[in-house]
Amino acid sequence: MPVIDALRRKHGFTETEEDIADYILAHADEVAGMKIGELSAAAFTSNASIVRLCRKLGVDGYRDFRIELASDLERVRVDATNINPDTPFLEGQGTRDIISSVASLSKQAIDQTYTSLSPSELRKAAKLVMGARRVVIYGVGDSEISCEMFANLMLKIGVTCFMANQHGDALAVSTVLGPGDVALLVSYSGSTIRHFSKELKLVFEHGIKAIAISSDVTLPDQFAGVECMLACPTGETNEGKIATYYAQSCIRFVLNCLYGECFAQNYQKNVEMQQYYASQREH
Repeated sequence: MPVIDALRRKHGFTETEEDIADYILAHADEVAGMKIGELSAAAFTSNASIVRLCRKLGVDGYRDFRIELASDLERVRVDATNINPDTPFLEGQGTRDIISSVASLSKQAIDQTYTSLSPSELRKAAKLVMGARRVVIYGVGDSEISCEMFANLMLKIGVTCFMANQHGDALAVSTVLGPGDVALLVSYSGSTIRHFSKELKLVFEHGIKAIAISSDVTLPDQFAGVECMLACPTGETNEGKIATYYAQSCIRFVLNCLYGECFAQNYQKNVEMQQYYASQREH
């Protein structure tokens, strides 16, 4: 339980601890930067009472409490300023408000994806991509556009990526995949991946390893060939939205992070390759 919620509940607190909790809640921003002696003086209590309260809050000591408190305060600020991903602006809002709302929603999507993205899963995914003969990408609509941008980046570091449905026949593409190929499944809601269920059945029968980018974290359970799950936060619904601002901000952030990790795995070689391309453009 977040420490702010625990302080409000006061479950099992002594009268002294309730007084300390009231002081902290009333001066939370200041307390997050206070040393224990400063808090004990301000709240007219003792260091030992504060430490006992910290343990009742489920933290080891005052230092950990301050870290948790600062984290909770940031969470509260983010929640208070969150934009509705489906309707980030309403009828009659001015141009400046629309610009502000779209900017805030983009930042919100990236911040929330940052917290949900697993570094270990990202490293595993990058290793699969960099070791692949080819990367075939399953995605449609707005996600397909984001994936094409990713494929263009990867081409510049020598990795061949292509859209499974590029010529309208993902089934044929899935049939000819073989050893060394990797499938990248991209769908914010997960519905697109299920749309390719027949194609993916063939992919997994051929032993092709897959990476999924989605807010549906159950996909690895539904598709046995999914080796890595790069999770997006759940925020946008499937119906009634103005645009896929939130979903595509999430997906593009994950794809950009995947490209960054791929680049870093052979950094010097990729820098030299980029420099070579730049020199060729100049001639």
